[in-house]
Amino acid sequence: RNCATYNYGASGKPLFGSQSNDRGCASIPICRRGDRDRDCRPPVEKKVDLILKKRARVPVCTADGICHFVIDIINNGTSTYNGPLTVIDSYPAGAPASSTFGPSPPWTCVPTGPGLFRCDHAGISLPPGGSTPIVVKAVMPAGYQSDIVENCATVKPIPGENDLTNNKACAKERFRHPNGGKPTLRITKVCNGSLAGAALISCRITVISFGTAAPTGPVRVNDAATLVAGGAPVQIQTVTPDGAEWACGPVPANALSCQIPGAVMTPGTSRHFDVTVSANGAFENCARGSYGPAPGDDVVYPFGQACAKGGGASTIRVEKTGDRECRLGQPCSFEITVTNDGATAFSGPVRIGDAIGVEGLGRLEGVEITSIDPPFGCSPEPATLPASCIANLSLGAGESRVHHVTVVIPDDGRLANLQGNVSGQNCVGVLSPDTRVQGGGDVLGGDQANVQGDRGKAYACHPFTISQETKKECSQGFVMNDAGRCVCPEGTTYRNGQCSPGGGIVPKPEQPKRCVLLEGQIRTEDGRCVCPRGTGLENGRCVRTDKPEQCTIRGQVHNADGDCVCPRGTEIRGNACRPVQPKPEQCTIRGQVHDADGDCVCPRGTEVRNGACRPMRPKPEQCTIRGQVHDADGDCVCPRGTEVRNGACRPIRPKPEQCTIRGQVHDAKGNCVCPRGTEVRGNACRRKQPTQEQCDIRGQVHNKRGECVCPRGTQVINGACRKPRQEVECAPGSQMINGQCQPIIRRRCPEGTIGRYPNCRPLRGQPSLELNPGLLLQQVLPRRRPQVEQQQDPVPDRILKLQQQ
Repeated sequence: RNCATYNYGASGKPLFGSQSNDRGCASIPICRRGDRDRDCRPPVEKKVDLILKKRARVPVCTADGICHFVIDIINNGTSTYNGPLTVIDSYPAGAPASSTFGPSPPWTCVPTGPGLFRCDHAGISLPPGGSTPIVVKAVMPAGYQSDIVENCATVKPIPGENDLTNNKACAKERFRHPNGGKPTLRITKVCNGSLAGAALISCRITVISFGTAAPTGPVRVNDAATLVAGGAPVQIQTVTPDGAEWACGPVPANALSCQIPGAVMTPGTSRHFDVTVSANGAFENCARGSYGPAPGDDVVYPFGQACAKGGGASTIRVEKTGDRECRLGQPCSFEITVTNDGATAFSGPVRIGDAIGVEGLGRLEGVEITSIDPPFGCSPEPATLPASCIANLSLGAGESRVHHVTVVIPDDGRLANLQGNVSGQNCVGVLSPDTRVQGGGDVLGGDQANVQGDRGKAYACHPFTISQETKKECSQGFVMNDAGRCVCPEGTTYRNGQCSPGGGIVPKPEQPKRCVLLEGQIRTEDGRCVCPRGTGLENGRCVRTDKPEQCTIRGQVHNADGDCVCPRGTEIRGNACRPVQPKPEQCTIRGQVHDADGDCVCPRGTEVRNGACRPMRPKPEQCTIRGQVHDADGDCVCPRGTEVRNGACRPIRPKPEQCTIRGQVHDAKGNCVCPRGTEVRGNACRRKQPTQEQCDIRGQVHNKRGECVCPRGTQVINGACRKPRQEVECAPGSQMINGQCQPIIRRRCPEGTIGRYPNCRPLRGQPSLELNPGLLLQQVLPRRRPQVEQQQDPVPDRILKLQQQ
């Protein structure tokens, strides 16, 4: 807006007319960026600016934890950018297990830290409005806890760029968590040790919930056993769940499947079921666990595998010791040691059989048991030998249990016909509950391992001797006193080789018999049998009386010097005495280790694949996209040369080049086209405008409604849009003269004249005679008087005064 005021003082002119209009103003509209005025076209400011936008390709990550994002870099400047670009990609909520970027080339992306990646483009050309994308594929780890995966990206500024507020952007995808938490399940399996004569081996499979939520969908356990030698399947005979929630398949079967509702497996819950497997030899029993799918889902989550070995030789070893000599009618003690030589704990019922056999008589019936310390656990405890009862035995790996059994061999005359010391043995067996003890003492000679068949270490015997005392008898006529001497009866005397009344001599007592040396005893000078100093007679042998300290390593015993040593054939391993294992040969498969049996096996949770022990992969499920196959990792992928398109694997199409017109996309043939309903206009895809007819008047254009109008500032003049001539309006008190506003000068008539300039007329003199104007005017004056006179003398009846000149 511009204003001006006339300055009379500066111009040297006197005041004239009205001064209220001596000031005038004019205004011109200012064109600003963003105005809707179509004629407003401000100059374009040159700038350098990049915009980075981040978006999630899908709202939710896939069920297997894969998330997809897209980075768009847009040139928001006014000129084409040619040069390198660098983008930093990060994951604020948690680092992924892996992240891949494309297209590569031209982008080169490398990790720079946990959850940080750098992508570089060596040289790019971005015209104004052009953009370039980066596709991000993130694989989240199995233990990812958050419900959201956030991915952020930042493009480094380019030379001349000042606005950095739009150089960073983030996008989020929801991460699928069944039940809103993370269920974590673990499966364990333990098989009882083998027993001699056992037809079945019991194994227990346990599922434990450690997570923060119960799993969605059923929890399923698949169990199967195979022979170690040959790999033939072994039948599962029975299944015993710990509750009615379990649902198991029919048995007997080579494979068993049991499942339990996932809602039952709340955090901290432990559930199990027991199976019995045919003991046809050494076998390996493996159980695999999985849970799912959840309602409305088709994903099954495996959570582990547990294996245990069973069958083969008995893992329960029995040892029998006791007194070397027993006397009829006197207590005789035996010691039974039961040891678990297996690598796992043993718990279950066993049959304990015990019997005494005597040479020449066979098994001795009716031998009284006076005590069993501690008891076997049978119901009831046996009272006589031979005995056979079932007890529950629980022993940890390498653990032993000792029972002291005291019996009394009856002096009922069954051994009267046997002269001197008689050989006997006490045999015991710890066998399967289905096995009966057969003739504990029927066979006493030969290899003791073969007494009950070849049961090996599950059967043990202890030999001993039964001594019979010969009663001392005196000759006829003599009696035995309390000291064991033969004397004459009271009131008689020994005379002439016989006892006679009336006195006599007392016969000389017989020399005592020479004593029998027991194990460890020595004979003194006076003929006594004694144990050496520091030892004492115990259970028919000399043993040390200064008992050594208790051994700290399980299974060790004291040697003759009192030192703690492992029994012959054993060695210290795992803080216990265990059978000596031959040094295993070096494993040929990378990653294998030696198990308790010395076999080369892969560690738990791994399997042999491609000549090495690698993590086990769950069996792949059927692929849901048509044409996909399983790769080496078990993932569903399209064959080489194909890609997923329209729900199926189809041949890969060549990647189209970047479109140069803003807004264009690639059609099915890879051509750059504008989306439907748009057209190329002004180097960009814009909405199509209705077809407009040509305007009839020259210079007219179409407005937004399609009407023909003249551009702003013009109007139709002489059949065309022209700018109207500017009409200058003069201020009050002035007038247009020769194209310029000139002040209006009102001149007055000179003195002696009357009228309005330039119509001035002289004044007439005062008349001496007054006449009636009506009469005079009718004869002298014309009918019409001048207008000036009429205005000066409007009253018709006025008397004119004539002055005589």
